[in-house]
Amino acid sequence: MILLLILFMFTLSFSLNVREINSQSYQLVEYMKRVEEFPDYIDGSLVREWITRDRLPEGKLYVDSNELTQRDMEEFLREANLEGIREKGRVLFGFTIKRTNMRMYPSDKTVHKGDSRVDYNQYTLLEPLTPLAILHSSRSGEWLYVHAPFMRGWVKSSLIVPASRDDLRKVKSMPFLMVRVSKVSLGGIEFGLGARVPYYRREGNRYLVMLPGKKKVWVEKGREFQEGYTNFSPELAKEILEGLLGTPYDWGGKEGRWDCSSLVQNLYSLFGLELPRNSAQQALIGRVVSKGFKSYEEFKETLRTLPPFRTLLFMKGHVILYGGMEKGDIVLYHAVNSLNTEDGTRWHIRSIHKNLVERDRIRNIHKAIISVNVLD
Repeated sequence: MILLLILFMFTLSFSLNVREINSQSYQLVEYMKRVEEFPDYIDGSLVREWITRDRLPEGKLYVDSNELTQRDMEEFLREANLEGIREKGRVLFGFTIKRTNMRMYPSDKTVHKGDSRVDYNQYTLLEPLTPLAILHSSRSGEWLYVHAPFMRGWVKSSLIVPASRDDLRKVKSMPFLMVRVSKVSLGGIEFGLGARVPYYRREGNRYLVMLPGKKKVWVEKGREFQEGYTNFSPELAKEILEGLLGTPYDWGGKEGRWDCSSLVQNLYSLFGLELPRNSAQQALIGRVVSKGFKSYEEFKETLRTLPPFRTLLFMKGHVILYGGMEKGDIVLYHAVNSLNTEDGTRWHIRSIHKNLVERDRIRNIHKAIISVNVLD
C-alpha cells in the first residue's frame, strides 16, 4: 500500500494539469480563442482595432532590399481595406489547406532591420486544417483577416477553404493523430510537430485520416505519430528536443521551422496543452517561482529544485526549456538566434540548441532571466 502511494505521488510530480493550464491560456491571453464560439456578427470597430494595433519596431527598416518608406506603409494599409470594414460584419469560417503563413500586413513583402531572416511582417505558421474565423477581406481580395485559435492576422485567401461553424465543431470532435517528429507528408500535404490530424476510422495500425477539403488517405502509425494526446513524459520531451537539435532558427516559422516560442507551443501540444504563441504571452502561464536572480549561484540552486522539461525560463523576447542537470551543469534547450557569452562576445547560434551553461560560458544568462515558470 505504501509502495503504491509512493508511486502515485511520484507520477503526480511529473504530471501536467492540462485543464488548469489551458484555462489559464484562455483566461489570461486575449489572442486565445475557441474559434467555433465566435458570434455570428462582430463589431467593425473591434476588427479595425485588431488590424491596426500592432506596430513594426522603431528604427531603420527595409522592405525586401529597399528602405521602408511612408509610401510603403500607405500601400500596406490601403490593401488592408480599413474603409471597407462594416459596422457589423458577418463572421465566416474556414480551414487552412496547407502549412500557411500569417502576416501582420496583407503582403508577402519582408520587413526587416538588415537581416531578412527576421521578418517583422511574419506572425506565425499555421498548420493544415487550422480552424479560422474570417473577419475581413483585403482590397484586392487576395488576403483575408482571420482569427486562429492563438493568433490573428492576414492569410492568403487561396490557402483557406470555406467551412461552416458545424464543420469546425465536427472536425474538432473527431479522433486524431498527433505528429511527433519535425514534419510528415500525407497525401502531398505537410504537417509539422504538434499538428493534429483527424481520422475517420482505424483498422489495426492503419488510420483513414482527413486532409484539407475532406480528402481521405490511409496512413500507418509509426514513430512519427501518436494517437491523441499523451501523458506528459520528461523522457519523451527530451527525445523530441534532442531529435530537433541543429534545426535552423526560423523567426515566426516563416520557412516551416521554429522560433523559441513556437518550439515550446508545438512540443507541449503533444500533451494536450494549448499555449499562446509568443514568449510574453507564455510568461503569463504556469506557476511563477522567480522573477529574477541576484547571482548565478542562486539561479543554479533554484533550478535544482524545479522539474526538468516542465520549467520555462523567460528573457525579454525569448523562452528557454530547462532540461535538468548534467554532471552538475544546467541544461537548456531552445530555438535561439544568438546569446551573449561571459566575455561579452555575441554567439550567433541560429538553431535549436542544447546549452550547458558552465561548459558554454554563459553563466551571465541569469542576469537576463525575468521569470521562471513551472507548468504543473
